[in-house]
Amino acid sequence: MNQSNFNRQIQLAKVEKKSRSLFRIAIGAAFALGIPAISVAAVPSHGMGNAHRAEPTKISLDATKNVLKLPIDQRIQLLMREGEQGYRNLVGLMFNEALPMEIRWRAVTASGRIAGALAKPELKRAFQSHDWYMRNAALVSMAHIDRATATDWARRLMSDKSLVVRTAAVSAIAQFQDQASAPLLWEKLYSKENFRGKQSLFIRRHIVEALARLKPAGSESQFIEVLADNDKTLHPAAIRALESLTDKRIGKATDPMTVKRAQWQRWWKERSVTL
Repeated sequence: MNQSNFNRQIQLAKVEKKSRSLFRIAIGAAFALGIPAISVAAVPSHGMGNAHRAEPTKISLDATKNVLKLPIDQRIQLLMREGEQGYRNLVGLMFNEALPMEIRWRAVTASGRIAGALAKPELKRAFQSHDWYMRNAALVSMAHIDRATATDWARRLMSDKSLVVRTAAVSAIAQFQDQASAPLLWEKLYSKENFRGKQSLFIRRHIVEALARLKPAGSESQFIEVLADNDKTLHPAAIRALESLTDKRIGKATDPMTVKRAQWQRWWKERSVTL
């Protein structure tokens, strides 16, 4: 790929509609931003055509790394100005395991914003990484490029070994309004991996909230079942879903959640008797 073609792709990427944020995770709190000095990073030879054979410019790897420390709007603007060499630097930072998580996360999430579809090979590599935050970042970045691929990745990541990644995947499904994923969400709500012993993990609340947003037709009985769950944090979303699905408001808005829960359970029982 020559420089002019790359620049045209960058200009197209600049006008791409921004997707909403998928899931905010606190990644810098426990990690200092003390980045070790590195030499020339290895840049994958795929995904950028002949870019890996291009002569280096005066844009140093450290310069690109420092841009990643800036606020998001400045970060993207300056990375776009760096052009092809800046992207090559960015890829090198993405896959340098000596760097802190925050820098690598920002490099991955920036790649899709500045290079569009050209970043797909690198994002696929990040999606296959053994580091949870790389897989998570790849999903976030892919959402800016290809919704179908991002949806497929989100479904696969709902079985990820990392709880944070699984939760991010659930949030992505909700953002995408992916009705076809509703059966998988119901399955994962009761999956062993989303419990610690008998304790319900916070991802289950995200799953019920996603299902309440999707409002799958005919799922009233499943939301009633959620009201019997020992995890009380699931009940508000289940009631919102029931109100939407049935177009009913039971009780008073000021009623405690325990009262609303009992009212809906009683309504369902009485309804089942009359049917």
